[in-house]
Amino acid sequence: MKKISAIIVWAFVMAILPVQAQDNLWATGSAVPGGKQQLVKRPDGQFRFVGPLNSGEVKIRTTENYEKGVTRYLMPQYTDSYLINYGLRYSLTADSSKAGWQVLFQEDTYKFLVNTSEQTVTGELMLPWNEVLMGGSAYAGGSNNIEWNRDNMLPFVRDHEDPYVFSWTGELGFFEDVIEPGCFKLEGQMTWGPRELHPYTDNEDPLQTTQLRMGGPDRKWKITKAGTYRITVNLFYETMHAELLNAGNGGGATAITEARNAEKGSQKTGIVDLQGRRQQRLQRGLNIVRKSDGTVRKVYVDR
Repeated sequence: MKKISAIIVWAFVMAILPVQAQDNLWATGSAVPGGKQQLVKRPDGQFRFVGPLNSGEVKIRTTENYEKGVTRYLMPQYTDSYLINYGLRYSLTADSSKAGWQVLFQEDTYKFLVNTSEQTVTGELMLPWNEVLMGGSAYAGGSNNIEWNRDNMLPFVRDHEDPYVFSWTGELGFFEDVIEPGCFKLEGQMTWGPRELHPYTDNEDPLQTTQLRMGGPDRKWKITKAGTYRITVNLFYETMHAELLNAGNGGGATAITEARNAEKGSQKTGIVDLQGRRQQRLQRGLNIVRKSDGTVRKVYVDR
């Protein structure tokens, strides 16, 4: 009798033990090319799958290979549960014979998310976005002292070979009289949402970012060094890579401050418009500023 009771207790513990304690999850089954694939653990502790699937079945388990008494499966609570869905709850079980998630057709761009907090699986076919844009106060003309300017977002360039990859190269810095200096986020359209890209932590340095998230809390990136950046994002894999190609001057002066200093400069310094005509002061719009060290910058003034 004691042995039977112990078995019942063990089974109960196995069923309710939270999967959040897991470091890894794997997708297995007839729909997974090669038979198994490790899921990517996101910085928020959730797990993500991206890649091709065949028609068939996907089972999600807690170990790479089946281990009796150890492996648990995240199985749908209902039979005939399709992998493409808006969020279906799963149950933990040691029974590998139970039905998994159904995949009806072969495709290369499947994505699904295992939310271990809510115990749900959400799946989709990922389609490319038409555009990616930067909004914020880390570039000239992107913000004032009240709000960010959604009409002056900076577009990324789509990769010619991969429609999910976008890149941008340009100057980021800290400007006077703006809200949230040095911050930015990424949009999938020239307005705030519904498509947005954010870091996982507030004021994350883009040079430290590897994974980004679609949607979620309205968090922003914040640069720690001014200069010329190259930023590349991959929407399919939800990754980001930022490079600081060359740092700005270390004196902490902003582009606007440098430009206003140049208003009083010699022939070696100064401000010109786009037609090359010398100006006595900054004009509304785009200004070309020559500094005393011979370098030239573009400065945008929106008022």
